[in-house]
This record gives sequence, C-alpha cells and structure tokens, in this order.
Amino acid sequence: MRDSTKAEDTERRGPGRDMDEQGKRLRHAEMLLDVHVRLAAMGTLDEALEELVSITSRETGADRVTLFLNDEETGELYSRVALGNIRREIRVLNNIGIAGHVFSSGESLLIQDAYSDPRFNRSVDEQTGYETHDILCTPIVTVMGETIGVAQCLNKRR
Repeated sequence: MRDSTKAEDTERRGPGRDMDEQGKRLRHAEMLLDVHVRLAAMGTLDEALEELVSITSRETGADRVTLFLNDEETGELYSRVALGNIRREIRVLNNIGIAGHVFSSGESLLIQDAYSDPRFNRSVDEQTGYETHDILCTPIVTVMGETIGVAQCLNKRR
C-alpha cells in the first residue's frame, strides 16, 4: 500500500479543506501571541490570572470560568480566579465532583448535562443559586508535569 500524495489528499478532501486548516492554525497562532502580549503587560500574578480567565471565557464562549488551585494542606481545590457573577471563594475536596475527578485523574472532561453525570457536585450550585448545564474542565499542569489545579468552564453561550 502506498502513501497518498499531497495533491491526492487535497483532491479527496477538497481544495478549501487545506485552507480551512491553515486558517485555524493561523488563528491559533494569533491567539497565542495575543495571550503572550496581554500576560506580559500584567503587573501581578492575580492580574495575569484574571486576564487568562477572561481570554478563556471569550475563546470557549463560556458563561463562567473558574481557575481552581490545589491546597495541599487541606486537600481542597479553591477558586483563585472566577469570571462571572460570583466573587466569593469556592472550596471543594480535590477528589469530589467534576473538578476533583479531573484533578485526580489528569484527564480533561466535556460534560454535556452536568446533572446527569454522577460525578457532578450539586452543592456549589445549591450554595450559589447558579444552574450548571454543561462543563468543560481541564487539569492545570506545570512544565514539570505536576497537576496544580483545574480550569473549569461552565455553560457555553449558544
């Protein structure tokens, strides 16, 4: 069996397909450069994290984005930065709920219906009055490979 040539691939997928992929890669590169420039202009870590959460919300279309960091002493994830109406600290055990599962497993999750997932921790919704529908949650990992928290996006705007 022989490998297909680039011309054959383009013919099979259509000529616009390669342009779409190039456009996506260019948009990605531009977004990363924009993130770099914006973060470099921040004076404090809190400002940089707030900007990162804002960019994440814009790029994912999420109604709320929260950055949870792990507190090794208490075994809890705590909200370091949140975008949305809530501004008080949220603390959850680092092995409970979607965020805890993602932190413990190191695997990202996309949940379409939070209330139908048995891992979902309803207590935060009950405390805040917010209603979670869908969740995108991913671990935050250092360059050394240590998971230090999770980023959680809630309720993609339609």
